[in-house]
Amino acid sequence: MNEYEITFIVNPDKEEETGKVLDSVKGFIEKKKGKIKDVDEWGLKKLAYSIHGYGEGYYTVMNFGLSPDKIDLLRDFIQKNEDILRYILVSKEE
Repeated sequence: MNEYEITFIVNPDKEEETGKVLDSVKGFIEKKKGKIKDVDEWGLKKLAYSIHGYGEGYYTVMNFGLSPDKIDLLRDFIQKNEDILRYILVSKEE
């Protein structure tokens, strides 16, 4: 199991659903036998540049462990979620 960090930005129009988006990502990782280490919700932040016409977004940073063969499945899951404007996924392995 490798260590990863994902930062994602949720559509600001979905303020009430931010928790649901976070729970869906956490649930997907746990369903794939991953382990959530830490979740840091930064909240609403101004974007450096507009994304799909939005100037703000809800930032969340999550550290987790997951088997490397499941990472592509996680990327597909995130990309299909219309409430997530942008994400970055990095490996914390040296």
